[in-house]
Amino acid sequence: MLFSRHRWTTRVVEKAGFPSGSGEARVLIDLLMRTSKENSKQLPTAEQVLFAAKRLFHDQTAIAGVAKELEVSQLAAELTLTRLPKAAIALADDYKMEQFVEVARRIHIP
Repeated sequence: MLFSRHRWTTRVVEKAGFPSGSGEARVLIDLLMRTSKENSKQLPTAEQVLFAAKRLFHDQTAIAGVAKELEVSQLAAELTLTRLPKAAIALADDYKMEQFVEVARRIHIP
């Protein structure tokens, strides 16, 4: 299960345009790994990760954590996190997760 979660977090971060191995990717993968575990265990791991990616840009604690880890402003951290929801939807679309895509597109995205 850990490998599956890590694989999905890496896919989202790379789809958002962060090169694997970069500082941004490392911080975002770690954050997604932790926050996705808070989602319902009834959901498949992929959806736990995708839902976490959709919500992170609203989370002030996550924004502050990213700003601190990357040594950037709060605004830069927030802009970094706003790339994740679109990446999550695009990735779900790539993997034919129609129900997730339908629900995600109805929700406001930055």
